[in-house]
Amino acid sequence: MDALGTAWAVIRTVAGAVWHLVWWTLRSWRLLLACVVLGNVLLILDHHLAGYAVLWCVPAFCLLRAVWAVAHPLTYEAVLGGPIRRRGWRRHLRKRWSTIADRCGLATSDSDDGARVIPRLRRVRTSGNTLTFRVRARVGHTVDDVAAAAEAIATSVGAEAVETRRIGGGWLELTLTMRELLHVPALPVIPSAIETGAVTLGRTSDGSPWRLDLTARHTLVVGRSGSGKGSIFWGIAGNLAPASHAGMVQLWGVDLKGGVEVSVGAPMFSHVAMNEPDAVRLLGDLHRVIVHRQSLMRGLSRTFTPSPGDPVHVLMIDELAVLTAYASKDVVNEAATLLKLILTQGRAFGVMVVAFVQDPRKETVGMRDLFTQTVALRLASAAETRMVLGEGMASAAPAHHVATTMPGAGYVVGDDGHVERVRADYWADDFIRMVAATFPAPPAPPLPTRSEADSPAGDDVPAEAPGEPVETAPRPRTPRKRSPRRSTVERDAEVA
Repeated sequence: MDALGTAWAVIRTVAGAVWHLVWWTLRSWRLLLACVVLGNVLLILDHHLAGYAVLWCVPAFCLLRAVWAVAHPLTYEAVLGGPIRRRGWRRHLRKRWSTIADRCGLATSDSDDGARVIPRLRRVRTSGNTLTFRVRARVGHTVDDVAAAAEAIATSVGAEAVETRRIGGGWLELTLTMRELLHVPALPVIPSAIETGAVTLGRTSDGSPWRLDLTARHTLVVGRSGSGKGSIFWGIAGNLAPASHAGMVQLWGVDLKGGVEVSVGAPMFSHVAMNEPDAVRLLGDLHRVIVHRQSLMRGLSRTFTPSPGDPVHVLMIDELAVLTAYASKDVVNEAATLLKLILTQGRAFGVMVVAFVQDPRKETVGMRDLFTQTVALRLASAAETRMVLGEGMASAAPAHHVATTMPGAGYVVGDDGHVERVRADYWADDFIRMVAATFPAPPAPPLPTRSEADSPAGDDVPAEAPGEPVETAPRPRTPRKRSPRRSTVERDAEVA
Protein backbone atom coordinates (compact mmCIF):
# COMPACT_ATOMS: atom_id res chain seq x y z
CA MET A 1 0.00 0.00 0.00
CA ASP A 2 2.88 2.35 0.77
CA ALA A 3 4.54 1.57 -2.56
CA LEU A 4 1.28 2.27 -4.40
CA GLY A 5 0.86 5.58 -2.59
CA THR A 6 4.44 6.59 -3.38
CA ALA A 7 3.99 5.68 -7.05
CA TRP A 8 0.78 7.69 -7.25
CA ALA A 9 2.48 10.73 -5.65
CA VAL A 10 5.33 10.51 -8.19
CA ILE A 11 2.86 10.27 -11.09
CA ARG A 12 0.96 13.31 -9.82
CA THR A 13 4.17 15.30 -9.47
CA VAL A 14 5.37 14.44 -12.97
CA ALA A 15 1.93 15.16 -14.44
CA GLY A 16 1.86 18.51 -12.69
CA ALA A 17 5.27 19.42 -14.08
CA VAL A 18 4.24 18.45 -17.63
CA TRP A 19 1.01 20.44 -17.35
CA HIS A 20 2.86 23.54 -16.19
CA LEU A 21 5.42 23.15 -18.97
CA VAL A 22 2.76 22.95 -21.71
CA TRP A 23 0.57 25.71 -20.26
CA TRP A 24 3.36 28.23 -19.66
CA THR A 25 4.86 27.56 -23.11
CA LEU A 26 1.54 28.12 -24.88
CA ARG A 27 0.84 31.28 -22.86
CA SER A 28 4.12 32.71 -24.14
CA TRP A 29 3.20 32.12 -27.80
CA ARG A 30 4.12 35.65 -28.89
CA LEU A 31 7.60 35.39 -27.41
CA LEU A 32 7.89 31.84 -28.71
CA LEU A 33 6.99 32.94 -32.23
CA ALA A 34 9.54 35.75 -32.12
CA CYS A 35 12.23 33.33 -30.92
CA VAL A 36 11.39 30.89 -33.74
CA VAL A 37 11.73 33.60 -36.36
CA LEU A 38 14.97 34.97 -34.90
CA GLY A 39 16.44 31.51 -34.40
CA ASN A 40 15.80 30.49 -37.98
CA VAL A 41 17.39 33.71 -39.21
CA LEU A 42 20.50 32.91 -37.16
CA LEU A 43 20.56 29.37 -38.54
CA ILE A 44 20.34 30.67 -42.11
CA LEU A 45 23.27 32.97 -41.36
CA ASP A 46 25.26 29.91 -40.13
CA HIS A 47 25.15 30.96 -36.44
CA HIS A 48 24.06 27.50 -35.37
CA LEU A 49 24.84 27.71 -31.66
CA ALA A 50 23.08 31.04 -31.21
CA GLY A 51 20.20 29.94 -33.41
CA TYR A 52 19.46 26.77 -31.43
CA ALA A 53 19.84 28.69 -28.16
CA VAL A 54 17.23 31.24 -29.26
CA LEU A 55 14.88 28.51 -30.58
CA TRP A 56 14.86 26.57 -27.32
CA CYS A 57 15.16 29.38 -24.76
CA VAL A 58 11.41 29.68 -24.09
CA PRO A 59 10.73 25.91 -23.67
CA ALA A 60 13.88 25.56 -21.55
CA PHE A 61 12.83 28.41 -19.27
CA CYS A 62 9.31 26.97 -18.91
CA LEU A 63 10.80 23.54 -18.13
CA LEU A 64 12.98 25.08 -15.43
CA ARG A 65 9.94 26.84 -13.93
CA ALA A 66 7.85 23.65 -14.01
CA VAL A 67 10.49 21.50 -12.29
CA TRP A 68 11.20 24.19 -9.70
CA ALA A 69 7.49 24.71 -8.99
CA VAL A 70 6.80 21.04 -8.23
CA ALA A 71 10.14 20.32 -6.51
CA HIS A 72 10.20 23.27 -4.09
CA PRO A 73 7.04 25.39 -4.37
CA LEU A 74 7.88 27.68 -1.43
CA THR A 75 11.13 29.04 -2.86
CA TYR A 76 9.65 29.12 -6.37
CA GLU A 77 6.73 31.27 -5.22
CA ALA A 78 8.97 33.67 -3.31
CA VAL A 79 11.69 34.06 -5.96
CA LEU A 80 10.05 33.62 -9.37
CA GLY A 81 6.38 32.66 -9.37
CA GLY A 82 5.11 35.52 -7.19
CA PRO A 83 6.90 38.35 -9.03
CA ILE A 84 5.82 37.03 -12.44
CA ARG A 85 2.20 36.72 -11.32
CA ARG A 86 2.10 40.18 -9.75
CA ARG A 87 3.62 41.73 -12.88
CA GLY A 88 0.83 40.11 -14.90
CA TRP A 89 -1.82 41.60 -12.60
CA ARG A 90 -0.42 45.12 -13.02
CA ARG A 91 -0.05 44.75 -16.78
CA HIS A 92 -3.57 43.38 -17.20
CA LEU A 93 -5.16 46.21 -15.19
CA ARG A 94 -3.30 48.99 -17.01
CA LYS A 95 -3.97 47.49 -20.43
CA ARG A 96 -7.69 46.90 -19.92
CA TRP A 97 -8.56 49.81 -17.59
CA SER A 98 -10.41 51.78 -20.28
CA THR A 99 -12.65 48.82 -21.10
CA ILE A 100 -13.17 47.91 -17.44
CA ALA A 101 -14.18 51.46 -16.46
CA ASP A 102 -16.54 51.72 -19.41
CA ARG A 103 -18.22 48.36 -18.76
CA CYS A 104 -18.55 49.11 -15.04
CA GLY A 105 -20.44 52.36 -15.68
CA LEU A 106 -17.67 54.81 -14.76
CA ALA A 107 -17.18 56.39 -18.20
CA THR A 108 -18.84 59.70 -19.07
CA SER A 109 -19.28 61.54 -22.38
CA ASP A 110 -17.54 64.84 -23.05
CA SER A 111 -20.16 67.46 -23.98
CA ASP A 112 -17.85 69.09 -26.54
CA ASP A 113 -16.74 66.28 -28.81
CA GLY A 114 -18.67 63.32 -27.38
CA ALA A 115 -15.53 61.41 -26.42
CA ARG A 116 -15.70 58.90 -23.56
CA VAL A 117 -13.93 60.08 -20.38
CA ILE A 118 -12.85 57.47 -17.85
CA PRO A 119 -11.62 57.88 -14.25
CA ARG A 120 -7.90 58.39 -13.83
CA LEU A 121 -5.83 55.38 -12.72
CA ARG A 122 -2.79 55.97 -10.52
CA ARG A 123 -0.31 54.11 -8.28
CA VAL A 124 -0.88 50.52 -9.38
CA ARG A 125 1.00 48.37 -6.87
CA THR A 126 1.12 44.70 -5.91
CA SER A 127 2.14 43.05 -2.68
CA GLY A 128 1.74 39.43 -1.73
CA ASN A 129 -1.69 38.38 -2.98
CA THR A 130 -3.17 41.87 -3.39
CA LEU A 131 -3.41 44.43 -6.19
CA THR A 132 -3.80 48.03 -4.99
CA PHE A 133 -4.53 51.09 -7.10
CA ARG A 134 -6.13 54.53 -6.85
CA VAL A 135 -8.99 55.89 -8.95
CA ARG A 136 -9.84 59.58 -9.38
CA ALA A 137 -13.55 60.28 -9.90
CA ARG A 138 -14.32 62.36 -12.98
CA VAL A 139 -16.64 65.36 -13.22
CA GLY A 140 -20.20 64.20 -12.70
CA HIS A 141 -19.15 61.27 -10.50
CA THR A 142 -18.51 61.01 -6.79
CA VAL A 143 -16.30 58.75 -4.74
CA ASP A 144 -19.43 56.83 -3.76
CA ASP A 145 -20.09 56.10 -7.44
CA VAL A 146 -16.62 54.61 -7.81
CA ALA A 147 -17.04 52.64 -4.56
CA ALA A 148 -20.36 51.26 -5.81
CA ALA A 149 -18.58 49.90 -8.89
CA ALA A 150 -15.76 48.31 -6.85
CA GLU A 151 -17.38 44.87 -6.85
CA ALA A 152 -17.82 44.98 -10.63
CA ILE A 153 -14.18 46.04 -11.10
CA ALA A 154 -13.00 43.16 -8.90
CA THR A 155 -15.08 40.69 -10.88
CA SER A 156 -13.76 41.97 -14.20
CA VAL A 157 -10.12 41.29 -13.22
CA GLY A 158 -10.87 37.96 -11.51
CA ALA A 159 -10.30 39.10 -7.92
CA GLU A 160 -11.61 37.15 -4.96
CA ALA A 161 -12.62 40.22 -2.91
CA VAL A 162 -12.23 43.99 -2.82
CA GLU A 163 -11.68 46.56 -0.07
CA THR A 164 -12.03 50.33 -0.48
CA ARG A 165 -10.60 53.34 1.33
CA ARG A 166 -11.24 57.04 0.78
CA ILE A 167 -8.10 59.08 0.16
CA GLY A 168 -9.68 62.51 -0.19
CA GLY A 169 -10.04 64.98 -3.02
CA GLY A 170 -12.09 62.58 -5.12
CA TRP A 171 -9.59 59.70 -4.84
CA LEU A 172 -10.53 56.17 -3.84
CA GLU A 173 -8.04 53.38 -3.13
CA LEU A 174 -9.09 49.85 -4.04
CA THR A 175 -7.33 46.75 -2.74
CA LEU A 176 -8.15 43.59 -4.70
CA THR A 177 -7.46 40.17 -3.22
CA MET A 178 -6.30 38.24 -6.25
CA ARG A 179 -5.61 34.96 -4.48
CA GLU A 180 -7.61 33.83 -1.46
CA LEU A 181 -5.56 33.21 1.67
CA LEU A 182 -8.38 33.06 4.22
CA HIS A 183 -10.01 29.83 3.01
CA VAL A 184 -7.51 27.75 5.02
CA PRO A 185 -8.14 27.95 8.79
CA ALA A 186 -5.20 28.83 11.00
CA LEU A 187 -4.44 27.83 14.58
CA PRO A 188 -3.26 30.26 17.26
CA VAL A 189 -0.07 30.07 19.26
CA ILE A 190 0.11 30.15 23.04
CA PRO A 191 0.04 33.84 24.00
CA SER A 192 2.87 35.21 26.11
CA ALA A 193 2.83 39.01 25.78
CA ILE A 194 0.99 41.06 28.40
CA GLU A 195 -1.42 43.14 26.32
CA THR A 196 -4.20 45.34 27.62
CA GLY A 197 -4.99 47.52 24.61
CA ALA A 198 -5.01 45.33 21.49
CA VAL A 199 -5.01 41.61 20.72
CA THR A 200 -4.04 39.53 17.69
CA LEU A 201 -7.06 37.50 16.61
CA GLY A 202 -6.02 36.11 13.22
CA ARG A 203 -5.01 37.50 9.85
CA THR A 204 -6.27 39.87 7.20
CA SER A 205 -6.86 39.17 3.52
CA ASP A 206 -3.23 39.99 2.61
CA GLY A 207 -1.84 37.61 5.24
CA SER A 208 -0.81 40.26 7.78
CA PRO A 209 -1.83 39.83 11.46
CA TRP A 210 -5.30 41.05 12.42
CA ARG A 211 -5.00 43.29 15.48
CA LEU A 212 -8.23 44.32 17.20
CA ASP A 213 -7.88 47.49 19.26
CA LEU A 214 -9.81 47.37 22.56
CA THR A 215 -8.52 50.55 24.20
CA ALA A 216 -11.47 52.68 25.35
CA ARG A 217 -13.77 50.85 22.94
CA HIS A 218 -16.85 48.70 23.19
CA THR A 219 -17.01 45.93 20.59
CA LEU A 220 -20.09 44.24 19.16
CA VAL A 221 -19.56 41.01 17.21
CA VAL A 222 -22.53 40.01 15.04
CA GLY A 223 -22.85 36.77 13.11
CA ARG A 224 -25.26 33.97 12.32
CA SER A 225 -25.14 30.64 14.09
CA GLY A 226 -21.97 28.82 13.07
CA SER A 227 -20.25 31.96 11.77
CA GLY A 228 -17.32 31.59 14.19
CA LYS A 229 -18.14 33.97 17.04
CA GLY A 230 -16.42 31.55 19.44
CA SER A 231 -13.10 32.05 17.64
CA ILE A 232 -13.23 35.79 18.36
CA PHE A 233 -14.51 35.23 21.92
CA TRP A 234 -11.60 33.01 22.86
CA GLY A 235 -9.16 34.98 20.73
CA ILE A 236 -9.83 38.01 22.93
CA ALA A 237 -10.03 36.11 26.23
CA GLY A 238 -7.03 33.91 25.48
CA ASN A 239 -4.76 36.76 24.38
CA LEU A 240 -5.74 38.75 27.48
CA ALA A 241 -5.08 35.75 29.75
CA PRO A 242 -1.38 36.61 30.39
CA ALA A 243 -2.39 40.14 31.40
CA SER A 244 -5.15 38.70 33.59
CA HIS A 245 -2.64 36.34 35.21
CA ALA A 246 -0.36 39.35 35.90
CA GLY A 247 -3.18 41.33 37.50
CA MET A 248 -3.38 43.93 34.69
CA VAL A 249 -6.78 42.77 33.39
CA GLN A 250 -9.89 41.31 34.95
CA LEU A 251 -12.16 39.27 32.70
CA TRP A 252 -15.89 39.23 33.45
CA GLY A 253 -17.92 36.57 31.65
CA VAL A 254 -21.68 36.31 31.11
CA ASP A 255 -22.95 33.15 29.44
CA LEU A 256 -26.68 32.54 29.71
CA LYS A 257 -26.56 29.42 27.54
CA GLY A 258 -25.94 27.32 30.60
CA GLY A 259 -22.28 28.29 30.77
CA VAL A 260 -21.36 25.93 27.93
CA GLU A 261 -19.01 28.46 26.31
CA VAL A 262 -17.37 30.15 29.30
CA SER A 263 -16.92 26.99 31.37
CA VAL A 264 -14.29 25.64 28.94
CA GLY A 265 -11.85 28.37 29.95
CA ALA A 266 -13.40 29.49 33.24
CA PRO A 267 -10.02 29.80 35.08
CA MET A 268 -9.20 32.82 32.88
CA PHE A 269 -12.16 34.77 34.28
CA SER A 270 -12.32 36.59 37.59
CA HIS A 271 -16.13 36.80 37.62
CA VAL A 272 -18.59 34.52 35.80
CA ALA A 273 -22.40 34.53 35.59
CA MET A 274 -24.32 31.61 34.07
CA ASN A 275 -27.91 32.47 34.98
CA GLU A 276 -30.13 35.55 34.91
CA PRO A 277 -29.94 36.63 38.59
CA ASP A 278 -26.15 36.23 38.65
CA ALA A 279 -25.85 38.18 35.39
CA VAL A 280 -27.79 41.15 36.79
CA ARG A 281 -25.75 40.99 39.99
CA LEU A 282 -22.50 40.92 37.96
CA LEU A 283 -23.55 43.98 35.94
CA GLY A 284 -24.36 45.80 39.16
CA ASP A 285 -20.94 44.95 40.59
CA LEU A 286 -19.20 46.20 37.46
CA HIS A 287 -21.17 49.44 37.53
CA ARG A 288 -20.06 49.99 41.13
CA VAL A 289 -16.45 49.64 39.94
CA ILE A 290 -17.08 52.46 37.45
CA VAL A 291 -18.72 54.69 40.07
CA HIS A 292 -15.87 54.04 42.51
CA ARG A 293 -13.26 54.97 39.89
CA GLN A 294 -15.20 58.11 39.08
CA SER A 295 -14.85 59.21 42.69
CA LEU A 296 -11.13 58.41 42.70
CA MET A 297 -10.29 60.10 39.37
CA ARG A 298 -12.51 63.16 39.76
CA GLY A 299 -10.35 66.26 39.52
CA LEU A 300 -7.13 64.26 39.11
CA SER A 301 -7.12 62.62 35.68
CA ARG A 302 -9.34 62.04 32.67
CA THR A 303 -7.38 59.03 31.37
CA PHE A 304 -7.22 55.67 33.10
CA THR A 305 -3.85 53.90 33.22
CA PRO A 306 -3.92 50.23 34.29
CA SER A 307 -1.62 48.90 36.99
CA PRO A 308 -1.35 45.52 38.77
CA GLY A 309 -3.52 46.79 41.60
CA ASP A 310 -5.91 48.71 39.36
CA PRO A 311 -6.60 46.57 36.27
CA VAL A 312 -8.58 47.01 33.09
CA HIS A 313 -12.00 45.34 33.29
CA VAL A 314 -13.26 43.53 30.17
CA LEU A 315 -16.86 42.31 30.19
CA MET A 316 -17.54 39.53 27.66
CA ILE A 317 -21.19 38.63 27.01
CA ASP A 318 -21.95 35.54 24.96
CA GLU A 319 -25.30 35.89 23.16
CA LEU A 320 -26.33 39.36 24.28
CA ALA A 321 -29.94 38.92 23.12
CA VAL A 322 -30.66 36.38 25.87
CA LEU A 323 -29.93 39.10 28.42
CA THR A 324 -31.54 42.07 26.67
CA ALA A 325 -34.56 40.57 24.91
CA TYR A 326 -35.35 36.94 25.70
CA ALA A 327 -35.10 36.87 29.50
CA SER A 328 -37.94 37.73 31.91
CA LYS A 329 -39.23 41.28 31.76
CA ASP A 330 -37.75 42.34 35.10
CA VAL A 331 -34.34 40.95 34.18
CA VAL A 332 -34.41 42.60 30.74
CA ASN A 333 -35.31 46.01 32.19
CA GLU A 334 -32.69 45.93 34.95
CA ALA A 335 -29.94 44.40 32.78
CA ALA A 336 -30.56 46.86 29.92
CA THR A 337 -30.39 49.82 32.30
CA LEU A 338 -27.13 48.66 33.88
CA LEU A 339 -25.58 47.77 30.53
CA LYS A 340 -26.42 51.20 29.07
CA LEU A 341 -24.78 52.85 32.08
CA ILE A 342 -21.66 50.70 31.63
CA LEU A 343 -21.49 51.43 27.90
CA THR A 344 -21.87 55.18 28.34
CA GLN A 345 -19.60 55.60 31.38
CA GLY A 346 -17.06 52.78 31.32
CA ARG A 347 -14.71 53.71 28.46
CA ALA A 348 -12.91 56.52 30.29
CA PHE A 349 -12.48 54.40 33.42
CA GLY A 350 -10.88 51.27 31.96
CA VAL A 351 -14.06 49.21 31.53
CA MET A 352 -14.65 47.70 28.08
CA VAL A 353 -17.53 45.55 26.83
CA VAL A 354 -17.28 42.85 24.16
CA ALA A 355 -20.69 41.40 23.27
CA PHE A 356 -21.74 38.71 20.80
CA VAL A 357 -25.16 38.43 19.18
CA GLN A 358 -26.90 36.74 16.25
CA ASP A 359 -29.82 39.12 15.72
CA PRO A 360 -28.70 42.76 15.41
CA ARG A 361 -32.16 44.35 15.23
CA LYS A 362 -33.03 47.24 17.53
CA GLU A 363 -35.81 45.15 19.08
CA THR A 364 -33.13 42.70 20.23
CA VAL A 365 -30.16 44.98 20.94
CA GLY A 366 -31.59 48.36 21.85
CA MET A 367 -28.17 49.77 22.82
CA ARG A 368 -26.52 48.79 19.53
CA ASP A 369 -25.46 52.38 18.78
CA LEU A 370 -23.54 52.60 22.07
CA PHE A 371 -20.91 50.11 20.81
CA THR A 372 -18.03 52.02 19.25
CA GLN A 373 -16.79 49.29 16.88
CA THR A 374 -18.45 46.36 15.18
CA VAL A 375 -17.21 43.11 13.68
CA ALA A 376 -19.54 41.59 11.09
CA LEU A 377 -19.17 37.86 10.50
CA ARG A 378 -21.46 35.93 8.16
CA LEU A 379 -24.86 37.65 8.03
CA ALA A 380 -28.17 36.72 6.46
CA SER A 381 -28.84 39.62 4.10
CA ALA A 382 -27.62 42.95 2.77
CA ALA A 383 -30.10 44.67 5.10
CA GLU A 384 -28.36 43.11 8.12
CA THR A 385 -24.97 44.23 6.75
CA ARG A 386 -26.21 47.83 6.51
CA MET A 387 -27.74 47.48 9.97
CA VAL A 388 -24.45 46.33 11.50
CA LEU A 389 -21.80 48.28 9.56
CA GLY A 390 -23.78 51.30 8.41
CA GLU A 391 -25.34 52.65 5.24
CA GLY A 392 -23.41 52.01 2.06
CA MET A 393 -21.44 49.09 3.49
CA ALA A 394 -23.45 46.33 1.83
CA SER A 395 -21.24 46.60 -1.26
CA ALA A 396 -17.98 47.69 0.40
CA ALA A 397 -18.11 45.02 3.13
CA PRO A 398 -20.54 42.30 1.97
CA ALA A 399 -20.67 40.21 5.13
CA HIS A 400 -23.76 38.46 3.73
CA HIS A 401 -21.52 36.94 1.04
CA VAL A 402 -19.13 35.22 3.47
CA ALA A 403 -19.10 31.48 2.74
CA THR A 404 -20.44 29.05 5.32
CA THR A 405 -17.20 27.08 4.94
CA MET A 406 -15.17 29.98 6.42
CA PRO A 407 -16.17 30.32 10.10
CA GLY A 408 -14.45 33.24 11.78
CA ALA A 409 -14.25 35.27 8.55
CA GLY A 410 -15.87 38.68 8.29
CA TYR A 411 -15.38 42.41 7.90
CA VAL A 412 -14.15 45.19 10.18
CA VAL A 413 -14.63 48.88 9.39
CA GLY A 414 -12.06 51.18 11.00
CA ASP A 415 -12.60 54.65 12.40
CA ASP A 416 -11.38 56.14 9.10
CA GLY A 417 -13.83 54.06 7.07
CA HIS A 418 -11.16 51.60 5.91
CA VAL A 419 -12.66 48.14 5.35
CA GLU A 420 -10.66 45.04 6.27
CA ARG A 421 -11.55 41.46 5.47
CA VAL A 422 -10.35 39.25 8.28
CA ARG A 423 -10.51 35.74 9.67
CA ALA A 424 -9.97 34.73 13.28
CA ASP A 425 -7.85 31.76 14.28
CA TYR A 426 -9.65 28.62 15.41
CA TRP A 427 -9.45 27.92 19.15
CA ALA A 428 -10.02 24.25 19.94
CA ASP A 429 -11.38 23.21 23.35
CA ASP A 430 -8.16 21.47 24.41
CA PHE A 431 -6.12 24.55 23.44
CA ILE A 432 -8.47 26.79 25.47
CA ARG A 433 -8.07 24.55 28.52
CA MET A 434 -4.29 24.58 28.12
CA VAL A 435 -4.17 28.39 27.97
CA ALA A 436 -6.52 28.62 30.97
CA ALA A 437 -4.31 26.25 32.96
CA THR A 438 -1.17 28.17 31.96
CA PHE A 439 -2.55 31.63 32.78
CA PRO A 440 -5.25 31.31 35.46
CA ALA A 441 -6.67 34.52 36.85
CA PRO A 442 -5.52 35.35 40.39
CA PRO A 443 -8.09 35.64 43.17
CA ALA A 444 -10.18 38.73 42.50
CA PRO A 445 -9.76 41.55 45.03
CA PRO A 446 -12.88 42.59 46.94
CA LEU A 447 -15.21 44.79 44.95
CA PRO A 448 -16.14 48.27 46.21
CA THR A 449 -19.21 48.25 48.39
CA ARG A 450 -22.24 50.37 47.62
CA SER A 451 -21.26 52.94 50.23
CA GLU A 452 -17.69 53.19 48.85
CA ALA A 453 -18.99 53.60 45.31
CA ASP A 454 -21.50 56.28 46.27
CA SER A 455 -19.19 58.39 48.45
CA PRO A 456 -17.35 61.07 46.37
CA ALA A 457 -13.62 61.51 46.76
CA GLY A 458 -12.57 64.16 49.22
CA ASP A 459 -15.67 63.99 51.45
CA ASP A 460 -14.95 63.99 55.17
CA VAL A 461 -16.33 60.67 56.28
CA PRO A 462 -16.02 60.08 60.04
CA ALA A 463 -13.88 57.09 60.85
CA GLU A 464 -15.42 54.37 62.97
CA ALA A 465 -13.60 53.13 66.00
CA PRO A 466 -13.33 49.36 66.14
CA GLY A 467 -16.52 47.98 67.64
CA GLU A 468 -18.10 51.43 68.15
CA PRO A 469 -20.77 52.84 65.85
CA VAL A 470 -20.46 56.41 64.71
CA GLU A 471 -23.00 58.67 66.39
CA THR A 472 -24.64 61.18 64.13
CA ALA A 473 -26.87 64.02 65.24
CA PRO A 474 -30.51 63.49 64.36
CA ARG A 475 -31.67 65.57 61.45
CA PRO A 476 -34.30 68.08 62.57
CA ARG A 477 -37.65 67.74 60.90
CA THR A 478 -39.31 70.83 59.50
CA PRO A 479 -43.06 70.86 60.19
CA ARG A 480 -45.18 71.17 57.10
CA LYS A 481 -47.34 74.26 56.74
CA ARG A 482 -51.00 73.40 56.52
CA SER A 483 -53.55 75.77 55.02
CA PRO A 484 -56.57 76.43 57.26
CA ARG A 485 -59.54 74.27 56.48
CA ARG A 486 -62.42 76.28 55.03
CA SER A 487 -65.92 75.83 56.26
CA THR A 488 -68.78 74.50 54.16
CA VAL A 489 -70.45 77.91 54.10
CA GLU A 490 -67.34 79.54 52.59
CA ARG A 491 -67.06 76.86 49.91
CA ASP A 492 -70.75 77.23 49.00
CA ALA A 493 -70.28 81.00 48.76
CA GLU A 494 -67.36 80.58 46.34
CA VAL A 495 -69.41 78.21 44.17
CA ALA A 496 -72.31 80.61 44.09
